[in-house]
Amino acid sequence: MKAENEKYCINCGEIIDARAEVCPKCGVRQPTEYTTTQQFQSEPIKKGLNERWLITLMLCVLPCIIGINGIHRFYTGKIGTGVLMLLTLGGCGIWTLIDVIMIATNQYRDDDGNVISYNN
Repeated sequence: MKAENEKYCINCGEIIDARAEVCPKCGVRQPTEYTTTQQFQSEPIKKGLNERWLITLMLCVLPCIIGINGIHRFYTGKIGTGVLMLLTLGGCGIWTLIDVIMIATNQYRDDDGNVISYNN
């Protein structure tokens, strides 16, 4: 649980000091956004990704049952790899299995590099 003087890293989601310019875990430079009271923002900058986790997981798993792979890639903005998955039937299922594991363990990222997670 983060305190008032902490914020979430925009890349990895770790709790860091609100004054940090670079995340100590992933090394990504943090934006210096202020609220109207000139305090650092303490909420995650990327909101709305948590709702996408379940949809992404379902789009990865359910279409596999009927033989269509890669739909979750289109949903998350990865058009090129989505086409490749359609053409290769999800890498004969291996690529799809890897994606299911990555989504379920919060390691899957969308086209912008945002982690699609269920527990942020």
